[in-house]
Amino acid sequence: MQDSRVQDLRSFVALLESRGELVRIAREVDPKYEMAAVMAALEKERKAFIFENVRGARFPALGGLLNKLERFGMALGYPRAEEHFDDPAFDGLLEKAKAHALKPQTVDNAPSQSVVIQGADINLHDLPVPTFFELDSGPFITAAIGTTRNPETGVQNVGVYRTLILGPRRFVINASSLSDLRRHYASAQERGEVMPIALAIGVDPAMLTAAACKLPPDHCEYEMAGGLQGRPMELARCITSDLLVPANAEFIIEGQVDFGERVENLLGEFAGQYGPETAPATEVTAITHRPDPYFYTIMAGRNPEHNTLGNVAVYGVQRSIEAALREALPGQIEDIHVYMSPGLGTLAHVVVSINKVNDGQPKEIIDKAFAGGGHIFPMSMITKRVIVVDSDIDVHSMDDVQWAIWNRAATEHKFMVIPDVQSWELERAAKEGQKSVRIGIDATMDLDDVDKLVRPITPGADEIRLEDYLGNSRGKTAA
Repeated sequence: MQDSRVQDLRSFVALLESRGELVRIAREVDPKYEMAAVMAALEKERKAFIFENVRGARFPALGGLLNKLERFGMALGYPRAEEHFDDPAFDGLLEKAKAHALKPQTVDNAPSQSVVIQGADINLHDLPVPTFFELDSGPFITAAIGTTRNPETGVQNVGVYRTLILGPRRFVINASSLSDLRRHYASAQERGEVMPIALAIGVDPAMLTAAACKLPPDHCEYEMAGGLQGRPMELARCITSDLLVPANAEFIIEGQVDFGERVENLLGEFAGQYGPETAPATEVTAITHRPDPYFYTIMAGRNPEHNTLGNVAVYGVQRSIEAALREALPGQIEDIHVYMSPGLGTLAHVVVSINKVNDGQPKEIIDKAFAGGGHIFPMSMITKRVIVVDSDIDVHSMDDVQWAIWNRAATEHKFMVIPDVQSWELERAAKEGQKSVRIGIDATMDLDDVDKLVRPITPGADEIRLEDYLGNSRGKTAA
């Protein structure tokens, strides 16, 4: 059977254009705000796009390729993805790729190094980099994957990092506390070592997906990308360092980190708020690219492509939280769901169902949940709310969970407020010392109330198939 997985960015662009899902914009656009405004409008229509004429830039800008979940399925070869591809299916593909990772291969004559720019010819302003929001510190590269080498182990790590343009040959590559890049920065600075870094822009969807995943330390995302692609990633050695970068990328930007200059910067983030970051500046040592390259950009903030790509990282955090809770509460959890979406802020909301044995059990579970160690961060740091429900509640339906909260929690003792908890840096509302509140909710029935709070159920309703009753009359009006 022919492998339907997309093997590079350009073949995916061609696929979307053939399906009428990509538009080309010939009119000149200003990269400051106007370009972002048009991008946001196109994303609402779930269109991919190419800006062919960006003011002041030498190259066209491409985006919106992965602004709905089905596009990931199409790119990664999921059967009939345009008809049905959901979060569990995506998560399954990622886990399968982790289990079948493939070591990359190094190649010569990489397309991404067809044109080499060095020295005084380097000019980041040639790139069509948008300025998205009114309080942003400047134009940000949002769709690049960055790679560094662990100064202690020598293993390369790959991630998706926001990058502020400072000038023709300088930029800032930000690293959140979740990222391996933050640790690499700290280790290299402590050792007093020169630290090379490289950005690849316009990589294939499998590589971008793997870069967004949260893998254990020193598990290289290149190998996972090979598992997603179904063949080893092809890499090329950088022109000015020994870092390996995707051979089929549109652009590669090579640089050297300057720990003597740290830059504070601001960008509108995925949860619909601004996020300040501080990171060392980087001096660009080379730019290489394909002939006639596309510059890939993702609309920042609370917008479809950014948030859909963010789901990739969310799956890893959700798995980490679930594993931590099952370790902290052995044998007590019937089912669990970890909600993480921009509409709920930057932290997790955890719902667990139990077969309750006493009325004090939900509070004990909430206390143990927030005290859990976690696999990435302490549970209390990345979890905003823990809700405990009875086993007749569907933890995977927030509507059902909300029904339980407002129908089964009748006293103040059902609601727990835990103040001054050390929070994740992405919770921007946190106060001095990055402290904020945590909430626990006991949405279970009190045992004394079980008889009067039973839900109305029609026996056998779950087994009914309307097709067995409607036959060929579906959609017809009865006479």
